[in-house]
Amino acid sequence: MKVAMSYLQDLTEADLYFIVKTVVDKRQDYDYIVNLLKDKPDLVDIMLEDEKLFWRVQEEEDIFLKISPFLLFTILLMQTKRDLERTSYTMEIISKKECIPVFDTRDTAALLQNKDLRAYLARILASFTKVDSTTVVYRARGLTYQRQFSELNFDDVLELAGLVDLPYRYDFYKRLADISLFLTGIFPEYLSGSTDDDQILSRFVGQKKRSIHDYEEEGRRYYDLAATYDEAKEQGLDKVLSLLAEKFTTARKPLNYLAENFIYKYRDRWFA
Repeated sequence: MKVAMSYLQDLTEADLYFIVKTVVDKRQDYDYIVNLLKDKPDLVDIMLEDEKLFWRVQEEEDIFLKISPFLLFTILLMQTKRDLERTSYTMEIISKKECIPVFDTRDTAALLQNKDLRAYLARILASFTKVDSTTVVYRARGLTYQRQFSELNFDDVLELAGLVDLPYRYDFYKRLADISLFLTGIFPEYLSGSTDDDQILSRFVGQKKRSIHDYEEEGRRYYDLAATYDEAKEQGLDKVLSLLAEKFTTARKPLNYLAENFIYKYRDRWFA
């Protein structure tokens, strides 16, 4: 059965109070409104579009400790959509010393009109704020191996996908595509050679060096593969994953804008 997509399933109690106290300025019965919202996902979606949330996020110190990463990135993506609707171009990193304007904001803003896609992007960003790893014991060529894998590391996930049978690779394919979108969206200058600091990328990339173009190809490929699995349909993600496969380059542009304008100085601290 297809799962209905909603922001509400990812929001904490603290998130709901933050939203209500920010958006509702003519009432004080916050407990009642928060309880009401728990059964009103459509109303939550509408409230999340209020620009007052963005201005409060900008004013609050240590906001990352007060609300969930998902809510924070949802608010920033909403502001990104508004900003891109008001401008005509984005800046594309070409090399260490060169950026060029690309007149693509109409397509990018149109893509962000898709609520399910915005929610998925917020979930991707939130997922990279925490570290999960697993230890796998497996046999190969008559020998037993024990190996620790990080779900944040592209080469680790790629190797782990190769250890399981094809019908069970959905989560791995989706994660490989997510890593590709995250890196090209939030840390594009590291992939383009615009910085010599490899400390950040070593956590996500692994050993093989790939360019932005390489990751775009990987992202398209693995989103396309993940979209074919029954799990994608059951989670209500098949259309979103297919759209990301088709519009991968466009989909990374709002993340580029968000990284450059809203979180540039926090990236090293916020992401695992």
